[in-house]
Amino acid sequence: MLAVFTDLDNCLLDHDTYDFAPALPALGRLRAAGAAVVCTTSKTQAEVEYWLERIGLSHPSIVENGGAVVLEDGRLETLGRPREQITPALREAAAEAGARIRCFADMSVEEIAARCNMEPERARLAAQRRFSEPFVLETPGREDALRTMLERRGLRLVRGGRFCHALAHEGKQTGVAWLCRRWRESGAPLLTIGLGDAPNDEGFLALVDHPVRLRPPDVGPRAWNRRVLELLDRLAAC
Repeated sequence: MLAVFTDLDNCLLDHDTYDFAPALPALGRLRAAGAAVVCTTSKTQAEVEYWLERIGLSHPSIVENGGAVVLEDGRLETLGRPREQITPALREAAAEAGARIRCFADMSVEEIAARCNMEPERARLAAQRRFSEPFVLETPGREDALRTMLERRGLRLVRGGRFCHALAHEGKQTGVAWLCRRWRESGAPLLTIGLGDAPNDEGFLALVDHPVRLRPPDVGPRAWNRRVLELLDRLAAC
């Protein structure tokens, strides 16, 4: 079995326009090979459902930086703690660290839409957080102090492409490791590819057989398409 774990923004999706059309040739080849393309993202389950329908993908998916895995049949395997526990702890940690933050929970749909360059309908999907709290760190010099205060509360700080995120689990790698264990228990051989561009992708890229790190200016769906096709060619030649 071939499994491709991929970040969305700045990888399969363009960072600014969210266009995925340049990636269609590689997606078609993966589909023909019977590969599982697993969205491995900080986005919510509601956002992923939106993109699966438009791109033509199906579950499983890893959402909210590994906070949950959405299985093939749509059932949810929860790996993180509820947002209702995370957000108050984040606010307390920020106060103790002398860090000024702006949580997703404080943002209107209109503000989320503006910060993420998306229409309000999709911003509403982004706001449906269940296992994490994205936030803007307005005092970058206090990041280390904030990380320490979060860790004292059993939380982690990870950095994505647009926001920092407070989590009660390790990160995207939590979902990748869980899903790989589940597949390997079936006894079938598993070959894994991972694609990411941001600091919160490094954990899961370290777990896969073939990590692909997209770096500026070689990012987005066009770069994603080229790197996937190149890797598939190399694997076919082995």
